[in-house]
Amino acid sequence: MAKKDKKKKEGKRVLRDMRKRYRLLVINDQTFEERLSIRLSPLNIIALVAGTFLIVAAITAGTIFFTPISEMVPGYTDEQSWKNTMYAAAKADSLTERLRVYEQYVDHTSRIFAGGVVNDSAGLAPGQASSIDQMDLDPSVEDSLFRERYGQAEAYNIYQDDGGIRNREGLNAIFFFTPLRGAISSAFDPVSDHLGIDVVAPKDEAIKAALDGTVIMAAWTSSAGHVIQIQHANDLITVYKHNSVLLKSIGDKVKAGEAIAVIGDTGELTDGPHLHFELWYRGEPIDPEEHMVFD
Repeated sequence: MAKKDKKKKEGKRVLRDMRKRYRLLVINDQTFEERLSIRLSPLNIIALVAGTFLIVAAITAGTIFFTPISEMVPGYTDEQSWKNTMYAAAKADSLTERLRVYEQYVDHTSRIFAGGVVNDSAGLAPGQASSIDQMDLDPSVEDSLFRERYGQAEAYNIYQDDGGIRNREGLNAIFFFTPLRGAISSAFDPVSDHLGIDVVAPKDEAIKAALDGTVIMAAWTSSAGHVIQIQHANDLITVYKHNSVLLKSIGDKVKAGEAIAVIGDTGELTDGPHLHFELWYRGEPIDPEEHMVFD
């Protein structure tokens, strides 16, 4: 009990000493004139030191977290740097896989040029085996039935293996969509260098594609005005001249019967709204009236 009282008294004494006031004087050494007088206590000094430390720590932390100087601190990484690191790692992994495939390709190519035999497993993952001995090369029942059906269908096909028709008479088996309905004002006449037909129709009539194909020309010429040309299968090309407006551009895919232009009266070689239509097969002009009905 006596020890507790003694410790309690000692604690009170320390606290009392901490609160004791002291005066700090700054005196001129020569004249002994008092320049500054400050009343202090040990408790005030401790509070002042602790407050100063907290302020300095707050300023330092704010400088590190909210200014670019944080990038100079070892071990500190911002979000953007972390994203860049992850992207670089993924890119490196992708490049490593590509390098593996390219090395395998070069190795197989070298073996082929040397007359050797390679096991084509470039598309397999590392360690995955591929053996031709394990493949079942016997045709299945479904494959045999498909071959039979395909052979029967091709028996009556008018096209060659290269996709072309056998001869010019084979064009009669192709269904051409009439580009424009109207009266023919000028027929096909190769002797007078008129390599197509002129079809007269009312104003603002739509010009339609004769077959499926790809636009290979859509431009203005001084003689024919707005011209559009379409490349079709079987070495066929159709030409549409003197249009007022072109509805398609070069490279566009068109379907038979799809509007590609509007009838017009453009160009020097025209005397009224009409369509000059040409049909070409393997570089030679053909009379369109032999394959289409215009009126």
